[in-house]
Amino acid sequence: MMARSEKQKPGFPVYLVLLVLFCAALFLNGCASDKTPAPEQKTFSGMVNAPEVDVTTKIPGRVVKLLVREGDSVAQGQLVAEIDSTDLRAKEKAALAAVEAASAAMQKAKAGMEAAEATAAKARAALGAVSESADAALAKAQAGLEKAREDASLAGQTYKRIEVLYQNGAATAQQLDEAKNKLAAANAALEAARADLAAAEAQKDQVNVYRAELAAAMAARAAAEADLNSARAAYDRARAELQEVRANLLETQLRAPMAGTVTSRNVEQGEMVSTGMPILTITGRDRNWVDVKVPETVLGKISLNKEVTVTSAAFPGKKFKGKVTAINKKADFATYRATNERGDRDIMAFNVKVTLNNPSFWPGMMVEVNFE
Repeated sequence: MMARSEKQKPGFPVYLVLLVLFCAALFLNGCASDKTPAPEQKTFSGMVNAPEVDVTTKIPGRVVKLLVREGDSVAQGQLVAEIDSTDLRAKEKAALAAVEAASAAMQKAKAGMEAAEATAAKARAALGAVSESADAALAKAQAGLEKAREDASLAGQTYKRIEVLYQNGAATAQQLDEAKNKLAAANAALEAARADLAAAEAQKDQVNVYRAELAAAMAARAAAEADLNSARAAYDRARAELQEVRANLLETQLRAPMAGTVTSRNVEQGEMVSTGMPILTITGRDRNWVDVKVPETVLGKISLNKEVTVTSAAFPGKKFKGKVTAINKKADFATYRATNERGDRDIMAFNVKVTLNNPSFWPGMMVEVNFE
């Protein structure tokens, strides 16, 4: 009776057990799949690039010649366009006339300089010839005059003493005549010494004249030298202006800065253009390359000068060759961003430059690069 009165306990539902087992199987399968390594990528996409330059003008004006069209091949230095040079030609004539006038003025100043130098040299030579002799002659004349004065004074005193003696009968008439003659000779010598001094002083004055002439000649030479320097400066300025005009004339002839293909013609013949305005765009198709973003997991298998295979949808079934010419040392971005749940790390991408040098590829085309 006791067994009948107890209530039977319900059992755990079977479908719940099956559901739990199914979820556990899915979870374990997912974890196992995460651990399976993905196949290594060997082919990467990139865009073709090529060097491009704009043909611009330094000289504003009207385009009088446009010698190429889009798609034309040009060589480096080839004439591709011309700007009207009428005004510059007129400026060139004026500048050339200014150079000729400045040259004539410079030649005239040079002649004046040479004449002034000749005059100064002549004055210097004349002064040098008489300067020392004049000083010596003046000193000698001064000494001679002093001696003549002493001799004349002594002769005068002697004559007076003999005259007194003669009057007193102590001297003969002959002695008196001799004293008188000596006095006359001394006075004559004194006059001659005075004349010599006057001549020496005159010669000294001539030296001063020569010195003044030399000073004037040197001043004239300095003025002539200043004129010559001024004329040379004017000539140099005129030549510089002429060279500038001729340089601008060369700028009216626009030449291709590099060999390539004309990919853009931005003006037409007869249009006015301003300084720096691009007239044409030239692309060097035969010097092209492709930039590829490669994850760091593959970067270790890529080396400089490595030969690679390049394919493009534009050329189905064809393979082209390329060469790795640069590997950027700085990462560009992360190709894979890790999550906290997984605990992995980011995978960074590096730019790899593959040189093609193949005119079949145009800038902007997408290609596939196989690094295997």
